[in-house]
Amino acid sequence: MCEYLPINPSSLRADTKIGCDLYLLVNAALANRYVLYSRGDGVFENSKREMLLEKNISRLFIKMDDQQKYYEYLESNFRNIVSDTRISSDEKSKIVYSTATNLLKDLMDDPRVGNVVRTKAFAYNMVDYILKEGRASRGLLKIATHEYYTYTHSVNVAAVGTLFAKEIGFGDEDLKHFCTGILLHDVGKTRINTDILNKKGGLTKEEFEEVKKHPEMGVEILKETGNGFTDEYTITLQHHENDDGTGYPYGLQKDEIHRCGKIARIIDVYDALTTNRPYARAQRPFAALEEMKEKMSNCFDRELLMEFIRFFGPYDPRKKQRKDDRLQS
Repeated sequence: MCEYLPINPSSLRADTKIGCDLYLLVNAALANRYVLYSRGDGVFENSKREMLLEKNISRLFIKMDDQQKYYEYLESNFRNIVSDTRISSDEKSKIVYSTATNLLKDLMDDPRVGNVVRTKAFAYNMVDYILKEGRASRGLLKIATHEYYTYTHSVNVAAVGTLFAKEIGFGDEDLKHFCTGILLHDVGKTRINTDILNKKGGLTKEEFEEVKKHPEMGVEILKETGNGFTDEYTITLQHHENDDGTGYPYGLQKDEIHRCGKIARIIDVYDALTTNRPYARAQRPFAALEEMKEKMSNCFDRELLMEFIRFFGPYDPRKKQRKDDRLQS
């Protein structure tokens, strides 16, 4: 039996080729029936898009087997979709997140040059979206999944990290390099045995030593594919370095760690704590921040950690700043 996946019609651009058939769900004689609305090999005409909007039809369907084609369509038309003023900010955030997740899955399945280039291009577009949408782009924080996969973790970290970097004053170009680097930060795990990465119990000493190789392996992949600026290499290499020198791969400490590496370390740990892992259940955000401050403060630059805690505090629109959070005391 064929399975179908719901999509939002607002994501479809008029007069473009979608690449997959689109269906309406019709209730006929108490039975659901999927009716072909537009063929994927033809142009999706503006009249069809307008009719959906006029009749308030909020869902179309594609065959589950066509999911990859649809996400490729979103990626190709990303800039036009997120600049459409008729699409709500929440819906745009969902499109950004789902497109990024599909892209990162492709990258982690096959870290070849084409997928690295796609990731970099998407990172630049994602930053443009965040800069244009302003505070509305924080909707990305609400839809981050709590189920852990390497690719969803990379998207979560990129969304939170880029919004945080913007909050603390990163310029436009620095944001683009930062977003690229943090999307790619775990690409080295593609060369680590998946049995080790998905192990439910604790790792043996030998297994942990293998995992500790992934930052350097990630830089190797970026160099092999001819991609990367200094900040992007640095994030990939330093996102497990601790402020007190107990991290890896080099045991760097304090000012030896690049600012982008310090930020990546904070965001990486936060997402790990708030996501279901094979060996631990997700914590609530407040509990995770409290653990980072009280039990793991040696790992982080204290000033940046306090900025990160403020970043999650309530926002005062009158003062255009965040109210103090009790964790900051």
